Amino acid sequence: MITDFEWKEKATVTAPSSDDGPSSASRAIAAWEAKETATINSPVGIIGALLSAFTFACLFTYVLVHYRSWHDFAAFVVAVLLAVLGVLAVVPHAVTVVGGRTGGWQRAFMWGAGAVLAGLVLSAALLGNASFSMSALIGIVAALAIPCFGEVLAVGTAAEA
Repeated sequence: MITDFEWKEKATVTAPSSDDGPSSASRAIAAWEAKETATINSPVGIIGALLSAFTFACLFTYVLVHYRSWHDFAAFVVAVLLAVLGVLAVVPHAVTVVGGRTGGWQRAFMWGAGAVLAGLVLSAALLGNASFSMSALIGIVAALAIPCFGEVLAVGTAAEA
C-alpha cells in the first residue's frame, strides 16, 4: 500500500510541471546541440594545429636562412622536426582529456613546447644583427597557435568520447 507521501514523491518525480522550466525534451535537444557543437572542435583542432605547425616550419626556415645564414636544407629539416615535435606535444593533453582526467603536466608540457618554439624563433631573429621582422612575429604566433588548437582538439575529443 502506497502512503500519501510516497505517492506525492513519485508524482513530482515523474510528472513535469510548468514551473520546472524547460521540458526534458528541450533539455535533451539542448544537450545534443551542445555535443554536436563540441564535436566540430575535433577536426578544427587537428587541422588548425597542423596548419600552424606548417606555418611555423616555413617561417622558421625563412628566419634561419635569412637571419642566421643557415644552409637551406639544414634549416628546413630543423624547422620541420621542431614543428613535428610541437604537434606531438599536443597528443598527451588530448589523450588525458579523453580519459576523463585533467592532468596538469600534460597541459604544461603542451604550452611549454609552444613557448620553447616561440622562443627559438625569437632568439633566431634577434641574435646577431638583432633585426626583428614580420616573419619572426608570425612564426611566434604560429608557434603559440599550436597549443591553442591543442586545447580546441582536447575539447572536441572529450565531447566525442
